[in-house]
Amino acid sequence: MSNIHKMLESTFANQDLLIDLNEKDAETVSGGLERFTIRNETDVRIPYAVDGKQTSYPYGGSVSTWTTGKGGTVDFDYDFGLPGVQSRKYNLADGRTYAFRYDTRTSYGQDIELFDIT
Repeated sequence: MSNIHKMLESTFANQDLLIDLNEKDAETVSGGLERFTIRNETDVRIPYAVDGKQTSYPYGGSVSTWTTGKGGTVDFDYDFGLPGVQSRKYNLADGRTYAFRYDTRTSYGQDIELFDIT
């Protein structure tokens, strides 16, 4: 087999590998940073964490912009009516704006949801 054929075979194998990567793996491999904004559009304090780092501004009406290279996973308590923490986690997307709002789809009017607003 000629050197050109070996190079082409290797190139095609590498392309197949890249095609198999999912979006999260691609972020990890590229080492890219994600930046997104989280608003608290409620009137209550919502403690939440992004990639394990607790927010400094959990209060109603606050706005926080996050930059992370660790995946952009937000974790928060969505139901203050139950004792303990009812954790909900989402992987947030780069360049988006999200808002904590009351979830009117549930029977308990104080449930919290994180909505993608852009």
